[in-house]
Amino acid sequence: MRKSTRQDTRSALMQSAERLFAEKGIGTVSVKEITSAAGARNLSAVHYHFGSIEALIRELFLERYQRIEHDRLVRLAKVDASSSDNRLFDLLYAAIAPFLETCLDEKGRQYVHFVIQLTHDPRFDVAEIVAEAESVSVLTLRGLLVDCLKHLPAEILAARLRQGFKINMLQAADYARLVEDGSAPPIEDAVREAAHTLAGYLNAPAS
Repeated sequence: MRKSTRQDTRSALMQSAERLFAEKGIGTVSVKEITSAAGARNLSAVHYHFGSIEALIRELFLERYQRIEHDRLVRLAKVDASSSDNRLFDLLYAAIAPFLETCLDEKGRQYVHFVIQLTHDPRFDVAEIVAEAESVSVLTLRGLLVDCLKHLPAEILAARLRQGFKINMLQAADYARLVEDGSAPPIEDAVREAAHTLAGYLNAPAS
């Protein structure tokens, strides 16, 4: 099989899987459904190209996430170089914007729905997948946020940062739904509201 043909099949499998996962849920889609939707002749195409459906799911998450990661790093660098009086909000705005902006196109919304499914699947730990990918933007953001929130006990801050990731996933899913309904506010307003919400949660007094 020529290299270009292998790449075409691999790409078709990923696109079909993302759509099916978003529509039906990760736990209900079979390898056979993915192969059939991709138009692959070989019924073992998923295993040939990825090794397992779990490996396909991980790669599917990381493929678009790496683009989000690059955009986030660029935005965080601009905030880090600034002398803003509202640093926590600005950092969160820079971190959240790339993910919410994916909701503006259909494939991006499919990805957001897929990620929501991923965060609720007991087979996967999204934070662990990101860590294994050595996400520079996440490590950078974490360091900057810890610096802003030194007044919080370390264990409370660590828990809030973990939970904050999931809150942002839900914010993106809600915005994707509003875009699909035609009732979404401008993206700048949505990101601003999401950043203010997360800033308030992270910065709340420790009880």
